[in-house]
Amino acid sequence: MYDRDMPLMRAHALASPSGFVDVVAFVLSTIQQPLQSVGNQMAEIRAHGAASKYLFGSKRPGLTYAMAHAAALHAAVTAAVDASDTIGAIDIISTIPGLGIVKAAFVAQIVGLEVACLDGHNLKRLGLSEAAFKLSKSVKPATKRKKIAAYVDACASTGGARYWWNSWCEYVAGNKANRSLTTADAVSAYHVACLA
Repeated sequence: MYDRDMPLMRAHALASPSGFVDVVAFVLSTIQQPLQSVGNQMAEIRAHGAASKYLFGSKRPGLTYAMAHAAALHAAVTAAVDASDTIGAIDIISTIPGLGIVKAAFVAQIVGLEVACLDGHNLKRLGLSEAAFKLSKSVKPATKRKKIAAYVDACASTGGARYWWNSWCEYVAGNKANRSLTTADAVSAYHVACLA
């Protein structure tokens, strides 16, 4: 699944600033929402942009920021990918409102870096609290980078991007929030379909 689907998502994200913003919109849409609802959310976001009814809380400012800074974000993240700078990429992506370390890492995973989204499901599987990698609003840049580095190390030492992608897809397939996505393969393919 990872080997089939991640290159497609990576190509979409890195092809253009608008492709990168599309991935940001997708990741924002996954926050506190059933995965199986994200396709409809993405269609509505594409139709209405930042005015979408699905952009509640910090999601609207996040998409607005990503759209306003699309070219600079795309260039900086592409440079980080070219340098295999996972920590730097997450640091850049997490400047987008609504994307903390975990969801910034999800964007970084999609653009092809060796990191994963340790969401609530995965943190529970690791025996960690959901606050394990949260940042305070007043965090100093050096402290933020140390926490990002610890997060990247946690992903690598527990299996890496491929393992976390494939095992997460298996773990959430058919659960309460994903009843229409009954297999790991369907979960993985759905991510690609949402970005098509």
